Amino acid sequence: MKSIISNIFFKIAVLLFAVLCIVSVVRLQLKNNDLKSDAAALQAKIDEEERKVGELKNKLDAPFDEEYIIELAKEKLHLRLPEEIIFYTDN
Repeated sequence: MKSIISNIFFKIAVLLFAVLCIVSVVRLQLKNNDLKSDAAALQAKIDEEERKVGELKNKLDAPFDEEYIIELAKEKLHLRLPEEIIFYTDN
């Protein structure tokens, strides 16, 4: 009788251990999937920022001539040349 009870107890313990292992594997797999999607989103942000850095480097490497000064005045100071016609819309 004692060996039957210990045998049943052993089987229950092994079954519980197996269930615990399966649950742990499933949880780790779900966490892994979440981390992969986070990594993909962060990599997309990194790529976008690297593109912006490249654009800024190109602007720094541009010659400091009259065309650059005009572009900078239009972009940063919102100035226009006297011969330019400006149209305003309601939007």
